Amino acid sequence: MRQEKYSVRKRKLATVTAIRLVIFFLIILIAVDIVVGVLLQKEILNIYQEFSVSYAEMLSERIDANKAKRYLETGQKDEYYESVLSEMQGMVKTGGLRYLYVFVPEKEGIRYIWDSQADKDSRPLLDFWEYDGTYPNDEVIDAYERSESEFYTYTYKDMDLAAALTPLLNSEGKAVAMVESDILMPHIRSGSIRIVIVILLHMCLIMLITMIVFYSFVRRRIIGPLLKLNLAAVDMVDNLATDKELVIDVNTGDEIETVARSFENMNRKLHDYIEENTHIQLEKQRVNTELNLAAKLQADMLPSKFPAFPDRNELLIYADMTPAKEVGGDFYDFFFIDHDHLAIIMADVSGKGIPAAMFMMMSKSLIESRVSYGGDPGRILEEVNDMICANNPETMFVTVWLGILNTRTGVVEAANAGHEKPVIYHEGGKFEIVEDKHGAMLGLKKGLKFPNYEIKLEPRSKLMVYTDGVPEAMNDKEEQFGMERMLKAINSKPDGRPEDILMLVDRDVYLFLNDAEQFDDLTMLCVEYMGSDDAETV
Repeated sequence: MRQEKYSVRKRKLATVTAIRLVIFFLIILIAVDIVVGVLLQKEILNIYQEFSVSYAEMLSERIDANKAKRYLETGQKDEYYESVLSEMQGMVKTGGLRYLYVFVPEKEGIRYIWDSQADKDSRPLLDFWEYDGTYPNDEVIDAYERSESEFYTYTYKDMDLAAALTPLLNSEGKAVAMVESDILMPHIRSGSIRIVIVILLHMCLIMLITMIVFYSFVRRRIIGPLLKLNLAAVDMVDNLATDKELVIDVNTGDEIETVARSFENMNRKLHDYIEENTHIQLEKQRVNTELNLAAKLQADMLPSKFPAFPDRNELLIYADMTPAKEVGGDFYDFFFIDHDHLAIIMADVSGKGIPAAMFMMMSKSLIESRVSYGGDPGRILEEVNDMICANNPETMFVTVWLGILNTRTGVVEAANAGHEKPVIYHEGGKFEIVEDKHGAMLGLKKGLKFPNYEIKLEPRSKLMVYTDGVPEAMNDKEEQFGMERMLKAINSKPDGRPEDILMLVDRDVYLFLNDAEQFDDLTMLCVEYMGSDDAETV
């Protein structure tokens, strides 16, 4: 076989992969940036909190609570007051604080004792500031009443501030005033942003290098081999119509190479399968031809020309068989033994398909030959059973209903070898089941006996026989058609012609089956006795 190699042609797979890598890394960068920014800002805020708290606590320890209370009550400054104020201004300057003040919170605002601001716009002793912005006055008053420290953030005059609050305690541990140290939040944010930007730039550089290396690896070890596999898959159908052997140039030493070898192996197996399937199709075509021929031969063996006896006025007869497969195991027959006696046979062979058809043809020939010699139905079935058992290694069996109609008297002498019970109709009535005498099926063992019985047909009476494929027909709900439905169908027009009777059953069975597959052969025969001008009285 001639070999054909596949080279890589440019595809959009590489571009799509690169774009997805960029998007993936951007998402990672953004996620890392957000997480690092939040954590870093939180950590920096903690640092500034400790810083501002230290200044507030330092000032709280420096101030005499009793003097602070006296300044609040008298409003009179002294040398000590000025020294504390000077120290606070130094703290604001060296610590980069925005506000540093000692006050007493009230319902409507705060009352200053000491105040120092970065813009040198300090408030005088006992000055009053009404709450403004988002200042947390409730939290401050609560901290003052509990004599506890607090840390919070608030907004005032477009400034975002972080504030550390510490109580100024007297000798009894009761807060006489609060010391607050405020830091501008932009300092915190700008510091964290600078750090995040530096980290982000370094990460971008690292990820860019990583992405280039990774893409190069993926392009060489994954995308390239996959493109080769894609080309091989596209051309595989065309290759199947030729004698070319598929060879894929992929040698990655990993699972992709395993897939490439599987493609090559699959191509070889497909070639073998197509060749084998061609032979199977030819053989199937031959078998179908033989089955069609067998079905035609089987159909030709059964009476199919109606009206069957156009020159006889004593009766009308009609029969029909629909096999479940190409050929079936059911059969029927009817023929005149002599001028006044009509043989009627309805039989069902065990099994389906070719074996049943072959057994059917043998059984039909034996019954037909033996009926021609004469005798009652029971004796005929007894001898046919012995002949079948003498050459039946597969132990197949057949159910048979055999009746001999005397056209002068209307009497049917019959015997039943394990077959379905016939149904009978008398003019003005309806079809009813004939409770006949049953014998065993033919082919089970030698020496079986089959009792005879009689059925009396009056003019316009009808006799119908059938195989078990009719009452046992099963729909997709696993429900059987049953005798009740069959009787209902034929009794909807019991006075119809024999062919009309069978058509009613056929119609109702197929409506009942719906989409279910036909499981068994459907075979029926109906004879209508018209009477004889020279009828005898029995």
